[in-house]
Amino acid sequence: MRIPSLLAVGLASLGLVAGSLAAPAPAADAAPRARWLLVADPSAHAVSVVDAATGRITGALPGAVLGTHAGVIQMGHGRVAFVDESGPRLDVVDIASSGVPRIASSTPIPAVAGAWTRAGWIADDPGHRFVAVGSDIDGSTTQQVTVVDTRRRMASTATIRTSEVTLATTGERGTEEMETFLVGSPLRLVVSAGGRFDAYDVAAILRGDTAPTPVATTPLGAYPHGPVADAHGTAIGSTLHDGIETMPITRDGFGAPVTRPYPEPAVQSYRPRLAPDGETAVGTQTGTGPGAPTLLTSSSMHGAGVASVALGSGASTRAVVTPGYAAAVVTAGGTDTLSLVARGRSGLYDGAVTTVRLPALGQSPGAGSAARFLAASDDGSELFLSRAGTGSVLEIDVAGTTATVRGTIAVPSALADGGYLATVDPHQRPYDLSGR
Repeated sequence: MRIPSLLAVGLASLGLVAGSLAAPAPAADAAPRARWLLVADPSAHAVSVVDAATGRITGALPGAVLGTHAGVIQMGHGRVAFVDESGPRLDVVDIASSGVPRIASSTPIPAVAGAWTRAGWIADDPGHRFVAVGSDIDGSTTQQVTVVDTRRRMASTATIRTSEVTLATTGERGTEEMETFLVGSPLRLVVSAGGRFDAYDVAAILRGDTAPTPVATTPLGAYPHGPVADAHGTAIGSTLHDGIETMPITRDGFGAPVTRPYPEPAVQSYRPRLAPDGETAVGTQTGTGPGAPTLLTSSSMHGAGVASVALGSGASTRAVVTPGYAAAVVTAGGTDTLSLVARGRSGLYDGAVTTVRLPALGQSPGAGSAARFLAASDDGSELFLSRAGTGSVLEIDVAGTTATVRGTIAVPSALADGGYLATVDPHQRPYDLSGR
């Protein structure tokens, strides 16, 4: 249900300053497109679907605990996949034209590598048929990946061996999170395995090989924590402790890597995501040192290009990215500031920065109260922002150089830790092969 904006009518239209956006306003005579907003509150075991045009809740998945670390995979035509940690299981969900979600398949995830804690990273292939669910068993060099064939509704789980490394963050021996990819031809499962990428034959895993041997391996830099793959599955990479590394996928394994340092001193981008062009990765970073600004960093999957833009000091949301701009919300002193960075001529998001101070929703101070989650429509015309403890999602329309606070959507739970948001456009071809 939509409730009126908390701004006075005269303040509802907010002009963006310090630049302009590259994204054009939608044509006035353009046909309306169905678009859904997925709102999850894992602490409340709640997943709802909202009509983004009206704010009306159109359906729900009662009892579902969406795994927010692994996120949601967009599979096209209104289909998404995510890990329901209450199982755990991989749910493939179809959102009908009415906005009602239906579970198309639900695949249990067996615990074969030790006690299950959560899904680490999930990925699908460029054809959006297969999904890989990787484990995140802290401190263990024995992990697992479940590969699901959503067309044949079959799955197989393989034990994956990783290695201890000297952690770039602490200097002590330990394990890194295992990233997962489904790329290449023939289709390979690629995982980060402690200082290296290992590739496995997906067909062999689906035939029942539960302890596969890598068919290819290549070194990888320190502390990967942000998998990225181009939309065609021809290149993969990760944000590392000190920079970004990408490499092409070949029939026999891996091509020569391209490594570039971050342009500004910063903590790695923990949550990069792919732009709609299918080849530019974008994420937010925390600068190093007292008062250092949040940075929005973008990089090419197929070249050496990388750029960082300062957004201001404070706690940042994950980045969102659209054809014309990338965005994040930075929270400092109880104030939320939306920053949008225009896409530059090179394809990186390093153009003019536009900012707007967002209205307060009156959330109570306390642990986790600063938590936010930001989502964007694929065309960039809408942004959605959740705020911890408010039970509501702020709606923002973006057109040309103006952002308008349209109102707020009331959801059934408080979103105690900010919850999780994702937009689903059944007309948009998927371009990101990782859960976000």
